[in-house]
Amino acid sequence: MSVRPMKISEILEHLRCPICMGDLDFVERGSANKSIICTKCGEKYYVYGEIIDLLPKAFMRGSDLRWMKYYDRNAKDYYRLFHRIIPILTLGAEGRIRKRWINRLGLRDGDYALDVATGTGRNIPYLHRRVGSRGLVFGVDISFGMLQYAVRYAKKWENVILVRANASHLPFPDNIFDAVFHVGGINTFEEKELAIREMVRVAKAGAKIIVIDEGLDPKLRRTRRSKKLIASNTLYASMPPIKEFQKYAQNIRVGWHIIFNKLIAIWPYYVLQAEK
Repeated sequence: MSVRPMKISEILEHLRCPICMGDLDFVERGSANKSIICTKCGEKYYVYGEIIDLLPKAFMRGSDLRWMKYYDRNAKDYYRLFHRIIPILTLGAEGRIRKRWINRLGLRDGDYALDVATGTGRNIPYLHRRVGSRGLVFGVDISFGMLQYAVRYAKKWENVILVRANASHLPFPDNIFDAVFHVGGINTFEEKELAIREMVRVAKAGAKIIVIDEGLDPKLRRTRRSKKLIASNTLYASMPPIKEFQKYAQNIRVGWHIIFNKLIAIWPYYVLQAEK
């Protein structure tokens, strides 16, 4: 089942043109050609099945463009890794950890949640469980290839909406989400501070924003083992964007963690939590 015209019209009030923040109007030109028009600047966007594409070419640049192409090419392998291999290697611990992350958002039945860089939708079932059938879960990603694997959740639950967009130019009005969640990606964003400002902008006052990405605790980086770990993936040397968040949010806290496969560290990461 593809996105129905009625469904699109129902969610248009929650979407904006990422270029000018103008209102969007849905236009149907047959089952294979559905488009959305900005009533302010006239930019045209398209709907492909369950995916609403709100990514203008102007917002595909620099590292965002490079990583978009990378994930488009490797979406199938990424899906296998995070939905099949890692859950087995960690004996289910990875899924339980994701559940704990999302529980920290404080979401309730009927809330609106945003998953930034949703990828293949690994977080969507956990978010949907928290907001229930009366809430909304928006999954945003720059990679169309990755979103194609998340489509199964949009088909399963009508209140899961998938949008192709750049995290630094979110296509939503101000103060709409009860929580904003992001796992993986911010270390490589072309406009990291702008993406952070956008996450805060679309969150309601008092809403929690949680950002998680690769990073090894600085206290552990001097050991030979840690140096080898960082050499295997330079993103493990990344630091959480605390200074950027301090400009736009409050009550910022950071924790350092490692997901293990028995005794082998397979993913060191940081958790940054803030409030609008």
